[in-house]
Amino acid sequence: MLHKCLLVLALLAPSGRCASVKLLGRFHAKQAAFIQVEEDIHAVNVLDRYNLFIAAFSGFPFSTDHVYEVAAIGRQLPTINSTKILDVSHKITWPNEISQVPDAVFHKELVVAAGGFLVPLKTHGTIGLFDLSVSPPRGPFTITSSADSAWFYHRVLWKDMNGDGRIDAVTCRAKKPLFGHAQGELVWYEHPATGALEHPWTMHVLAKGPDVYFDFLTLKTPGGTFDCIVTAGFFSKSLNIYWTTDPSNKWNDASKIKSRVIDNTFGEVFDVQAVDLNGDGDLDLLVSGYDTQSADVYSFEIPNDFRTEKFTRHTLASGFSPRQKGSSHGAPGSAQIVYPTSSTKGKPLVLLSGDDDGRAYLLKPSSASASDWTYDKETFLDVGRGTVGEPAVKDVDGDGYKEIFVPAYNQGYVYVYTFKQ
Repeated sequence: MLHKCLLVLALLAPSGRCASVKLLGRFHAKQAAFIQVEEDIHAVNVLDRYNLFIAAFSGFPFSTDHVYEVAAIGRQLPTINSTKILDVSHKITWPNEISQVPDAVFHKELVVAAGGFLVPLKTHGTIGLFDLSVSPPRGPFTITSSADSAWFYHRVLWKDMNGDGRIDAVTCRAKKPLFGHAQGELVWYEHPATGALEHPWTMHVLAKGPDVYFDFLTLKTPGGTFDCIVTAGFFSKSLNIYWTTDPSNKWNDASKIKSRVIDNTFGEVFDVQAVDLNGDGDLDLLVSGYDTQSADVYSFEIPNDFRTEKFTRHTLASGFSPRQKGSSHGAPGSAQIVYPTSSTKGKPLVLLSGDDDGRAYLLKPSSASASDWTYDKETFLDVGRGTVGEPAVKDVDGDGYKEIFVPAYNQGYVYVYTFKQ
């Protein structure tokens, strides 16, 4: 194995695809579930540039959920075990992904938290904004309406959907009654001309069915270039793609929105991201399945014409299952690509949350060949019969090597790793 690793390392230099991570330490964050690193582009010193946000929630009725922050996380690395967290908010019910709002949206720093889930008394989801231009951050400023109380949200991305020059919020939302079938919708919230942080935004439905995670991508075809949204259907068990035929790439005319099913044969679809997985310069889809027994991680090659041709599926890693059995447990979680250093040449690693299998993984390409879809699976964190949430990756101290922040939900810790050996 060592000989193989050295050979692949030589072929893939300078990025170092056989790189492993080193544990720097861990700090306490009760029920940490999702991690996001936000960049303050106005910071002069790189050690002050990145702030860490943590979404934490409890399944107990009437319990309080939290959004935490560690400011200037780069300064904390030398003493990471004694890191203290700031309780930014306890007003977002069941916060899921916390993500950075592009600076162009409000021309100041904000993050957005998508909330709610299908557990009793936690189903009233919201989308809340936090203003980071002041300390401590202010918020949440809720852009969803109280009339939408049956829905919950997991991810928010930003795009000008109607061509008015203001950037809108796009999300998938879901609801699952105690009795009955789950429902999902791909929707967008229209950025108002005034009072954006004072009133709910107008909601528009793009499609019925998508329910949790999604991603944006732009794809070329023989018939032109199209603005697309790919969706992972958790409850609908379908990986779909949507596109607009509007010549200005607007999404506000339903008659110009088209769609097709990419794959609906492998059960629940946990997450999807549009990335270049094999280093050939073209986008692929990185997809994680989810199951109570056994699930896989896949790549899908995007064909020359995504509208009509087949997406070729490859299995990158297989056999993930929760250690605690039952309908409320499953594996794996979200996958994302990562380059160990600032170099983005060649094929990246895949960072994977095992979710209820209690592990965090690095999937390492077996060779430099763009046609080779085999990976070696390395476990770098194992917390036992617990849940590992969604990690974040960023070089927060400017040393040229990425750090990985992994939430261990049941343990109440955030583990911190570096690719620097």
